[in-house]
Amino acid sequence: MKRQAAQARFLTDPRYGSATITPHLLRYLTLVAAERGHDLGPPLRRAGLSEAALSAVGQRISYRQGSSVIREAMRDLDDPALGLAVGRRQRATAWGLVGLGLQASPTLHDALELGVRHHGVTGSMLDYRTRTVPDGAAILATARYTDSELRAFLLEKAFAGIVALVRDSLDETFAPHTVAVHHPRPPYGDAYEDYFRCPVVFDAPDDRIVFGGDWLRTPLPGADAYTLAQVIALLDAARAQGRDRQDLVQGLEVSVARGLPHVPPLAQQALARGMSERTLRRRLAEHGTSYEALVDSVRLVRAEELITGSDLPLHNIAGLLGFSDARTLRRAVARWFGTSPSALRGTRCPQRRS
Repeated sequence: MKRQAAQARFLTDPRYGSATITPHLLRYLTLVAAERGHDLGPPLRRAGLSEAALSAVGQRISYRQGSSVIREAMRDLDDPALGLAVGRRQRATAWGLVGLGLQASPTLHDALELGVRHHGVTGSMLDYRTRTVPDGAAILATARYTDSELRAFLLEKAFAGIVALVRDSLDETFAPHTVAVHHPRPPYGDAYEDYFRCPVVFDAPDDRIVFGGDWLRTPLPGADAYTLAQVIALLDAARAQGRDRQDLVQGLEVSVARGLPHVPPLAQQALARGMSERTLRRRLAEHGTSYEALVDSVRLVRAEELITGSDLPLHNIAGLLGFSDARTLRRAVARWFGTSPSALRGTRCPQRRS
């Protein structure tokens, strides 16, 4: 039943397998691991990624890929507070254009509003909104994906990263008014108070970080109206392009996933979207991908699901993916994960199913 539910979720909710997330989190996770003497190259390859790919301009990853690497890193580094470590390691430059816009904003309040509005550009795996509270404002984080195992890691990374950004851009003595998280107090709960330097509430109704009014009204030393206007224009364009990419890519991926083992030809996909085959190719190229790459990514997700989540023979799996034979599947798995199907099947781990 669990396997069927996972398969149904992939078919009906393309967010888990769609490559729409910038890989900033994985870049800093890889950096923190390297500083501790751990190489995340193997987990990256098993997710169909590489360290070079994480730094490529325009690179996008799926939640499936990101969560897979995070889980392996948490296990390999054996640090339950890894989310805090990754978040505090980030500086303003880690946020790209958003970081520059935050630093160029007039006040901390303006900076936080900009950051929440454009958080999708930063590669976040959570969603955010702001809320006014007595003499201050709060940033509320909500889960975008149903994945309770990684929820604490993602929240810790997010809130620690926000605080690191403010301290880097405004004042090293900055401390939030309060931090509240929905999960219970972990054994390393003292690390929260040590880093945030404020009251921390566990088992809270929601996940939020609250900023006092005095800090919100503080002018930022790097405020620059001209630079801010330029950055906002670029971010607005990037957000619009991101929405267009997400709609187009996810729609195609769902169509391919539902069609397997038969892959709908590009001409059929174009006709269904009221455009020519050439136009569809051009739009995909503008988003840094191709129809062939999307088909490949859908097969990758489905292959991992079937190989690690079932005992089906390889020739049956090959048929379900639309491959001619098991040999073709073996070559594809070696290219995707840097290993063989049998080795991949040997790594099956129930908590990795997303």
